[in-house]
Amino acid sequence: MAGTGRGRWFSWLAVLSTVSLVAPVAWILTHYRHAVPTGDAFYFHWQAQYIADGTGWFVSPYVSLAHQLVPSAAHPPLWVLLLALADVLGVKSYLSQLLAACVIGAAAVFVTGLAAREVAGPRAGLIAAAIAAVYPNYWINYGLGLSETLILLIVAAVVLVAVKVWRRPTLPMTVALGLLCGLAAATRAEQVLLIGVLLVPMLLLSKGVALRRRLQYAGVGTVTALVVIAPWIGFNLSRFSHTTYFSNDSGTALAMANCHSAYYGAYLGSGDFHCIARIKPIEGDESAQDAYYRHVGLKYLDAHVNRLPVVLVARVAREFGLFRPIPQLHLENDVNGRPLILGEIGLGMYYALAVASVFGAVTLWRRPVTLLPFTAVLVELVVASMLTFGQTRYRAPIEVVLVVLAAVAVDALLSRRRSGVPSGTTSEKSTRPASGTIGS
Repeated sequence: MAGTGRGRWFSWLAVLSTVSLVAPVAWILTHYRHAVPTGDAFYFHWQAQYIADGTGWFVSPYVSLAHQLVPSAAHPPLWVLLLALADVLGVKSYLSQLLAACVIGAAAVFVTGLAAREVAGPRAGLIAAAIAAVYPNYWINYGLGLSETLILLIVAAVVLVAVKVWRRPTLPMTVALGLLCGLAAATRAEQVLLIGVLLVPMLLLSKGVALRRRLQYAGVGTVTALVVIAPWIGFNLSRFSHTTYFSNDSGTALAMANCHSAYYGAYLGSGDFHCIARIKPIEGDESAQDAYYRHVGLKYLDAHVNRLPVVLVARVAREFGLFRPIPQLHLENDVNGRPLILGEIGLGMYYALAVASVFGAVTLWRRPVTLLPFTAVLVELVVASMLTFGQTRYRAPIEVVLVVLAAVAVDALLSRRRSGVPSGTTSEKSTRPASGTIGS
């Protein structure tokens, strides 16, 4: 594979990306042909439809069904806008939108291959695409109607561009990285952390660039990311009674994550929707409700702060499948309709990829190739889970990292076998040129 020409290599990548459509499309047509959106998928689907048919921009799909138009910002806007565009183009039904998500997922597989190629060469790129094509934790998201499908694509692009910036920082690549970090934040609110843990450090640590230029790049990248998210923040600041930036969902998350069952019971480290149901609603718009939920959650946290260290560890462990993983899959099957059998297969592959990714990271460190894009995603997920709660679907960004690093490990193993170098050797050379050009 590594010796194929550039055009042939891209053809193989396109084939693998196309093949990645087979399993999710078959699964959706078999199990979701008559499905209706529920939970967050209901919100995304109907809010997008109201935008597409002119009913209102980002109004609550719950209240507007009762013939009222109430502003809503329960989630950032990008996934809703994509669904609204699909609706305008004729992709209106829930089933057709799930199938359209498969196309976005195939693009995520394609870009994952590009990212692995940039990191470790052409063969690693095809290995990564092949893994992603069959990995249930990639394509299980396509059939749920949730924004994690888009996150897979954006995070793969972030890794690709970040490594390019590390190899040869330029103004266009700086703008591209800032744009992608902004798009990630516009898809899931916690991804705004990428600006601080990846964008700024990557640009400040750029190789072969004077300090003044690095500072300029860091400023340009940050401003670019802020420009992407500024319209959404400005829109929200103009329409709610309480200050709202990304979403009115933080209070709900805090109330779910800071209650008795999430601190002591079966939901330890996760979030319990029953805690929300037990809170008496107050008058006011969505932001007022969110502020009240936040108050309730923080009040419980303050009263049980001695329990917090255990809860924080449980949250992170749940996020990464290290604490009650099978009960967590059952919980997500009940709440989000996440398929149980695919979740179990995906969990097994996840553990295998996690082990392989350690060897992939060591391989890159020895060459040396920057590990910052991978560690930044890990740090962002740890922080986000500690602030809220652990859930498998929120782990989507790290799935990209695991696939790329596992592909690096497999590629290195194949190289050792071909060259006859013993598996435990420490003398490795990078398969990538220092300039960062894409060689064949």
